[in-house]
Amino acid sequence: MKFIRSARFFQSAAGITAVAAVGTLTLGGTWALFSASESNASDSFTAGTVEVGTVAGSTTCNVTGLMPGDSSTAYGSGSASLTPCSYKVKYTGSATAWLAVDITIGSGTPSLFSGASTGLQLVIKNGSTTMLNGTTYKTIGGVDTTAVTNVAVENILLSTTAAATNDQAQFDVNYLLPLLAPNALQGGSATVTLTFHAVQSANQPIGSCVAGRQCNTIVWA
Repeated sequence: MKFIRSARFFQSAAGITAVAAVGTLTLGGTWALFSASESNASDSFTAGTVEVGTVAGSTTCNVTGLMPGDSSTAYGSGSASLTPCSYKVKYTGSATAWLAVDITIGSGTPSLFSGASTGLQLVIKNGSTTMLNGTTYKTIGGVDTTAVTNVAVENILLSTTAAATNDQAQFDVNYLLPLLAPNALQGGSATVTLTFHAVQSANQPIGSCVAGRQCNTIVWA
């Protein structure tokens, strides 16, 4: 289970005139132009960044040997004895951003995840916000929709509050293989891939989107 100026100063050298008894002597003057200029500091423009990274300690989680009735500790039913898969993601961009996750459930042969109540059940949460519940996710309108293997459930909004630099999110994947799992699932497998992505929140209103549901009113890529 795999679970970006001049100022001009005029010195008026008015002619200095001396009158002598025998004649006139004029000492002529000169014009001096004082000037200065000033420029502002250079303007610079730097684009913000939008980046997502994993937090040290996040791992690929492999669950093997599942038997009917087995479940992880926080699933809510079943044996509640197995360890959930947990992942931490950090937003590392400099600009505030909306965060979303894409969920892809891959199928083995046979596939443990069938979309039915007798196949693998998954609960994927970010804190108290549920992204996938059992076999279903919620569309932007809140309609429960069954996930299909090998088809990504895209753009599930993490939060209606934009992420800032170094904000972290933790995702927990809990699971159950029901007691009613059919014998045909013996040796079956499934993978869960979570793909986290971000987009600038500036000039990108989310409208009526709700955390934990698909949000397709903004442009994610």
